[in-house]
Amino acid sequence: MNLLEYMRRRNKMTLSEWEDTFEKKEREIIVLRHEGGGGSLRNGFWDWDAYFLAYVDCETGELHKEEGRIEFPVIDKEEPPFQFEEETIYKLRVREKLPEEVPEGVLPSKNHFLVVDILEEDAVCPELEEMLIEYRKPVVLQDDVLGELTYDKLLKSFEGNIAWLHGKIHISLHVDKDNKAGITRAKKALKTMVLEQEKWDVDLRKFAAGKLTKLACEWAESDEEAAKITEESFAKRISLSLLWMNSGASFSAYFDDDDLFFGHSITVCGSPKKGLVSADIEG
Repeated sequence: MNLLEYMRRRNKMTLSEWEDTFEKKEREIIVLRHEGGGGSLRNGFWDWDAYFLAYVDCETGELHKEEGRIEFPVIDKEEPPFQFEEETIYKLRVREKLPEEVPEGVLPSKNHFLVVDILEEDAVCPELEEMLIEYRKPVVLQDDVLGELTYDKLLKSFEGNIAWLHGKIHISLHVDKDNKAGITRAKKALKTMVLEQEKWDVDLRKFAAGKLTKLACEWAESDEEAAKITEESFAKRISLSLLWMNSGASFSAYFDDDDLFFGHSITVCGSPKKGLVSADIEG
């Protein structure tokens, strides 16, 4: 079974067929809801899910410190049967997902439960309450070059601001807080650019201008305005607002367009190691 066949079979499931992929036996668990979730359209209903950070099995008392998700069906045009607030502890009646065959590259289901009922909101559970306190603590990186970067749990990235030439820009390390090696790579690459910002600022602007000046002329509202747009004027007009770096040390530099593209962002992508590779408009 390949991925396409798997997805087709999955999406053709009726509500009763989908519910049959969970155990018949009901059990009670206590979950620590953190954030994230969403829905996917099936055959006549939505499969809606919400993520949790950990759960306790009420029968055994065992704490499972692994992320998972709780799921429930939503019939089209009907109100969802359940609402789950973030950073809240719930006691639930659930049915666990049955093991299933999945194609290569797809992770098998683990810690997935079908919600039968919400038994208690803000449930008392000392172990999960302790985890919630820890989860709520800010995660901060301090660096002699990059300054203070605070982890955004929703974006899964470290965010901050830094001086760039005669102004300030926003910087973002798009790396999970537990990915120590990725953090080290991303920090090193971003620090290289910050310490050599005069060179990078010139190179980024020149590259964007070389790739996008012709397009900017096509977007101009008149021939007279288009005639004023040269690679030199293009490079001077745009202004860097954000440097985004991922765990593989590849970056995206976002520029304000000074209305060259009616407010769209200009993005230049590359890496300190491989150089600049692309420029485009977004938003």
